[in-house]
Amino acid sequence: MLILNPSVLGERVRALRRAKGYTQQQLAEKANCGRKTIIDLEAGENVAVYTLFRVVSALGMALEIVDKRIDLKSLADLVEHDE
Repeated sequence: MLILNPSVLGERVRALRRAKGYTQQQLAEKANCGRKTIIDLEAGENVAVYTLFRVVSALGMALEIVDKRIDLKSLADLVEHDE
């Protein structure tokens, strides 16, 4: 799933939490943060990156950062080298 903004990330975290059968409080305890942090994260609000990693880890997941945009400079360099 491609996550393009904080709201989509929050929706994904909520869906994963519910799929695991966790309440917001249970997830907060597993991630060593407050329930308000889980509420904020699920609402697409700003949370610390290290907190996001703890929540994702508590859900048994991992983050994969992949930039699939085309780098036009690299593409131009490839075309030049190919000629």
